[in-house]
Amino acid sequence: MNGLLTGLLARRETGLIEEIEKLERRIVRMESQANAECWLLKGDIRQAQFEADCKLIEEYEEGIHAGLPKEEILASLVNGAMHRIKASVQ
Repeated sequence: MNGLLTGLLARRETGLIEEIEKLERRIVRMESQANAECWLLKGDIRQAQFEADCKLIEEYEEGIHAGLPKEEILASLVNGAMHRIKASVQ
C-alpha cells in the first residue's frame, strides 16, 4: 500500500514540477515580449521627440527669416509649447 501511495505522490509531484516549468517558460516568453515592446515604444518616443525638435527649429527659422526679434520668436515657441503641454495633460 505504501508503495502505491508513494508512486501516486511521485507522479503527482512530477506533474506539478512539469506545470511549474511550463509556467516559468511562459513567464520568460512574456518578459521577452514586454522587453521588445518597450524598445519599440522607446523608438516611437525618440521619433516623436525628433519630429517635435524639427518643428521647433523650423518655426524658429521662419521667425528669423520673417525678421522677427529673437525674443518674440522664443516667446511664441514657449507659448506654443505651453499650449501643447496643457492639451496633452487634459
